[in-house]
Parts: sequence; structure tokens; C-alpha cells
Amino acid sequence: MPQNSKRASSMECESADTSQESKKRKTSDDMDDANDMENDGVSGDTKWQLEKNDVKARLEYLRASGDFSDCVLIVESGENVETFQAHGMILCMSSPKFEELLITSKSDSAARITDIEPRIFHMMLDYMYLDKIDLKCAEDASSVYKAAVKYNMPHLCEVSAKYMVRDMNFDTVWPILQLLSEFQEPVLKEECGKFMRKNPSLILAHKNFQNVDQNVVNMIVELDCLDVPEVEILKAVENWAEQQCLKASYPPDRDNKRSAIGRDILSKLRFLAVSQEEFVKGPAFSTTNDKGLLTLEESYAILMNITVPGSYPMPSGFSIDSRPRKLAKLRCIRKIQVAVPPTGFSLGGFTTPPPTMLSSSYTNTLDRVVALASPSQTATLGGKNFSLDVRVDHPIVLYGIQVPTLWFPVAAGPKAMQKEYDESFIVTVLDMSGTPISHTVFAAKIAYGSAIDINLKESVILQKNVSYKVQIYTTNTYFLSKKLCLVEDCPPVKFTFKDTAKVGAISTSSSLFSTGMKQETDCGFVTQLIYSVWV
Repeated sequence: MPQNSKRASSMECESADTSQESKKRKTSDDMDDANDMENDGVSGDTKWQLEKNDVKARLEYLRASGDFSDCVLIVESGENVETFQAHGMILCMSSPKFEELLITSKSDSAARITDIEPRIFHMMLDYMYLDKIDLKCAEDASSVYKAAVKYNMPHLCEVSAKYMVRDMNFDTVWPILQLLSEFQEPVLKEECGKFMRKNPSLILAHKNFQNVDQNVVNMIVELDCLDVPEVEILKAVENWAEQQCLKASYPPDRDNKRSAIGRDILSKLRFLAVSQEEFVKGPAFSTTNDKGLLTLEESYAILMNITVPGSYPMPSGFSIDSRPRKLAKLRCIRKIQVAVPPTGFSLGGFTTPPPTMLSSSYTNTLDRVVALASPSQTATLGGKNFSLDVRVDHPIVLYGIQVPTLWFPVAAGPKAMQKEYDESFIVTVLDMSGTPISHTVFAAKIAYGSAIDINLKESVILQKNVSYKVQIYTTNTYFLSKKLCLVEDCPPVKFTFKDTAKVGAISTSSSLFSTGMKQETDCGFVTQLIYSVWV
């Protein structure tokens, strides 16, 4: 036999021996794996499935152990690389993008993900397996949201968006607005819109406004209801455009500012909603400086239309809307519901012996709520804790409330020369779940026998057909005897109310006012609501 043939035959024998040895090792390894699984409780007398009482617990076990996983994912972001064992069915039922990824990946190779941080992917897996996610900060929520958008997981988008807007404030709103400029997510857009509508002046004057994306500016100027004069919006947009020019190393002249703003934003600015004086002193063309956004011809046309609407053709690309965005503040004045006290009653009590019957009809006296400082025949119970349930059939913006002050005590003694007293009001607005959404503390000297407006620190949007509660705590005790109407029509808004006052009897020498009981009464303390119609 030739030498080459002998060598080939020898190699074939060695290969066969190696193959047989490999098979033996594989069989041995499989037996070891089976023993390990039996020891771990996967098979044998104690099965792990029997210890898990529901589907969630069983999925949590598979998520943590990786048992029966059928796909491998290598997730990397920069230098951070991590390999994940997962179950293809869970990923495919959670995201069509993951389904495409696993189908197109070769069965014998790992799927590679390069646009998600491993830490964020851990959170996404928790959500896909267990329908929960542990978000600890707005930055994580933003990263999860971006990943959820890329992998077409709308439910996870909604969860992360709700987290971002849950405690929105002037520190957290700016990254959310930037995110919104990239993704027009409905939840983010609605909640950011609400926040900006409630705080427009602060948003426009904030230093961070100069750094927002053009899409954010566009979103603000397209809002129809902003409690701010239009001239402030014009100034803020021009200042923003000037800053964009400086960042791009362009001179902030009229042409460059117009270029930064763009036609879309310019078409939403309501130059016709400002007064003649505001227009001339503000956005109109000036020969003395390069401030402003308008040419001489544009300024002339706009000024003519401000003076006499329709008297001159408006320049192309400019809004003809002359409606101010600033909401008009209105008042819902609640009327007295029941008859007034009988003749002989003074604000401090009865000056003549009280009648034996109090069910007669009385008119033309005490046609408003009077808050007494001491008990009377008709107001035997005093309190410091009042609440008003409010329901509207058309959305409104609630700015504040009006309440009565104490009527000057009849037996004032040395206080006869005083016209004011010290009072503190704590006003809290709660939503239908009882969560506070606005909190205001008002403390001052207030006049006896008057009424006082308490403006909310943050205005509140009351949605239609949703119940809200306004709670008022006082430092003085108020005795009320009036019931206010439970329904008030202020077209296009119909208000429905329910008054509650937690009161208690004041111990006196007279048994008439000493029941010693704690109870509630439906006498009204909030006499007016200060609001705007929400369009």
C-alpha cells in the first residue's frame, strides 16, 4: 500500500475514534445535565411548577432561571455588552419588531441589539414577562420610552410616558419636551400641553426655553388657550430665535431670526391679537434697531388690520386670527337656596323674642352668606373644616374661590375699634381619586363683614363629568346658616355642587347651643368660583 494511502487511512481511523469519543462525552454531559435538572427540581419528586401558584410566578421563575430558553440576544451600547437568554414566544407576543428580529436571525446564531442599553433591556424584559417595570427616575423612563417606540410596544410607551408626567415640574418638563419633539406621543403631548397652559408665563420666561427644539416652540404657539397676552408670546419667540442664531454663529438680524422660526411657527403667531400700542412698541418694524421680526410693509399691513379689520390685505403666510389666547376670567356666583331668617333677627342673634314658628317665608333680608363669629338661633354649630364637591359638564380652568369673612361680633367689647382680624386659609383641590392636585396657603389680615378671593397657587383644569373636591381649613371658627344652590347654569358650563362642613357645638351656659355632638352640615362656605371656559 502506498505511503499516502496508509496515512489517509490512519487519519480516518483517528477521526472516527475522535467522533466516537465526542459522542460518548456528549452522552455523558447530557446525563449530567439531566441529573442536575433533577437535583434542581425540574424533574423528579419535587417539580418547580408545583411550587408556583399562578402564571406570573411561573414566568418569573423562567425569567430568572433562563430554563427552556430558545434564543440568545447580545445587547450592547458602547462598551456595555451583555448576553441574555430569553424565550422567543414571550418576545414575539410582546413586540412585532422582536418577532421580525428573531425570524430573520439564523437559528444557530445570537440576535444582536445595538440600540438599547443592557440595563434598560433588563427593564423591558421584566415588563414583557411580568407586566411590570421598576422605573426610578425620569431619565430611565425616557430611555425605556425611546426603546419602546423603536420596538413597537405602545403599552410600554404609555406606562413610561405616564411615569414621566406623574410629577412634572419646571425641572423635569424640559427633557420631556425635547423627547416630545422627537416622538409625538399622545400622552406626553396632552400632559405637557396641560402643564404649559397652566404655567405659560413661567414657561416662556424660563431660561431653558431658549434651548428647546423648534418642534416644541411650534407646539406652544399652536395652543389655543394660554393665560398670557399674545405680545408675551411674540417676545418669547423672538428671543428664542435670537438665541438660535447666536448658537449657530449667525448675526441675530431680522432675516436670520425669521429663518430660525420658520414659516410654520410664523403662521401661528397672532399679531392681530395685540393692541395698536403694543404692536408699535413691540414687534413692528423699527428704523432705529434690528429688533422685531417684520418688514416695514408687513408692519403697515398688520397695523391697518388691527385698526380696521379687513381694511388691507394681510401678508402671505400670516395668521388672520385676532382672538386673544388669554382666557377671560369668569365667576360662578352661587345663589341662596333657602329662606332667610325671620324678622327680629340681627347678625348677632335675636334682638326681639324669637317667633315660635320658623317655617314662614321671609324675603329682602340677608340675601348673602353671613359667617358669624359666635352661635345664633339659626347657626348653632361652628366649624373650621369646609369642603365643596364640584362637577362641570364642560371643561374649565379653576383659578380660585371666594369665601365670606367673619361678620363683626356684636359683643366685641374692646375690639370695637378693630376693622380686621387675622386669618389663614388652607385650600386643597383633590381629583376624583382623592389625590391633591393644587395646594394653596393664604394668610393675611382681612376685613370683617366682607368676602375675600383666594387665588390658587396653581390653576387647575376641571374635566367635564368628573367630580373634584375643594377643601378649606380655617384658623377661626365660622358659624354658617345659609344653604347655597346646588346647581348653577353659566353657559356653556353647568355647575353641580355639594357642600359639607364638619362642625361641632360650642359649649356655652345655654343648653340651646350645647349639644356636645360632632356632625356635618350642608351649609355653604364657598360662595363663588373664579374660572375660565376651557376650549
